[in-house]
Amino acid sequence: MLYPPHIMGGAERSVSILAEAMASLGHDVAAVCTTPGPAVQEVRNGVKVYRMPHETDFWAEEWPDHSKLERGLRRFKQQFNYKLEDHFKNVICDFRPDVVHTHSLLDVSTRVWLAAASLGLPIVHTLRDFDIACGSAAMFRNGKRCTNRCIECRAFTFMKRYHHREVGAVVGVGKGILDAHISMGYFSHVPDHLRRVIWNPAAVEGIEANYVKPSLESKPITFGYLGRINVEKGIGTLIAAVRKLTGTPLHVLIAGKEASEAGSLQPSASGLPIDFIGFTPPREFFDKIDVLIVPSIWAEPLPRTILESYAAGVPVIGARSGGIPDLIGADNGDWLFEPGDVDGLSAIMQKVVDGGRNVLPGREDFLHVVEETTPRKVAMRYLQLYRDVSESLGATTSGEAFVG
Repeated sequence: MLYPPHIMGGAERSVSILAEAMASLGHDVAAVCTTPGPAVQEVRNGVKVYRMPHETDFWAEEWPDHSKLERGLRRFKQQFNYKLEDHFKNVICDFRPDVVHTHSLLDVSTRVWLAAASLGLPIVHTLRDFDIACGSAAMFRNGKRCTNRCIECRAFTFMKRYHHREVGAVVGVGKGILDAHISMGYFSHVPDHLRRVIWNPAAVEGIEANYVKPSLESKPITFGYLGRINVEKGIGTLIAAVRKLTGTPLHVLIAGKEASEAGSLQPSASGLPIDFIGFTPPREFFDKIDVLIVPSIWAEPLPRTILESYAAGVPVIGARSGGIPDLIGADNGDWLFEPGDVDGLSAIMQKVVDGGRNVLPGREDFLHVVEETTPRKVAMRYLQLYRDVSESLGATTSGEAFVG
């Protein structure tokens, strides 16, 4: 839906890092997104950016201003957004790519796949959420993870389920999200060798190989959370865990934006050593904490905050949910807890406080993960997939131009 400088979450960052890495390798790359205004073309860091009119009843960020009925109608009608399909076809004809690569079509009609297929182009899709299977893209409802697709989700995604057959190769940013879609009947037509797991690229501005974390010696052990602040992200679990540790010298920083003041979680943290600090640049945030906590209840595919945290040498406590164990479990399995398990999280936090800073894992312990998620390495993995899917469909990539 978006592309920098307009950012709402990790997907926009991941896609822009990937696009710029491919451009730096000498390829022609275009990024295509939607915009609330008229069509715009520009170049950002070597990437040609096309911003298309969204062609829906209202812009996504105006969502809270509309009734449940209006939001439902918009979500249903998005599946038939023929105007956006035409815009995308015009972009393709202008840029003339060899491969089309889509990411998280949460607020973008999957009719863009029809536009690419009508011109005979190979299509790669990266699964970053559950947008093609679930109306809310999270498989999460009433405070719990969904185990199957409800009638409402089937209504909001039935055309997406039909359109997905145009995709020639599929990538999961974590094994869990790829397996989940296949188990729901998606991408069964895609050959096994064109179904892959490729972790997100990660880079934190200001954190290079020689980065040295500022000393926090004079402060209590500081835990942090970075990201959207809502129920499915498990903030309630974190707050409840801190409440069980009353009397333990610790500090918690929660950075990010809440969905609305009406649903704020801040009152539930009253009287606790927790500060809600709003939007904070990643480097500035990691400079202030000893340990990151990722308490997601929903099956988060692959939180880029973990990758950013590792790049800064900050260890991570995480819920055993979605792709979180992919990054934490192999090396630090005892820092995982069951989603929503307040006692489990508080026990790990207590152990960290009791052990002190001197025994915390350091940057060298995460280098293998950091190296696997460098922008260049991730770009090379995708470039190979582009070639493989092109060959399987009998297409050529002589000029190697990509649109995503």
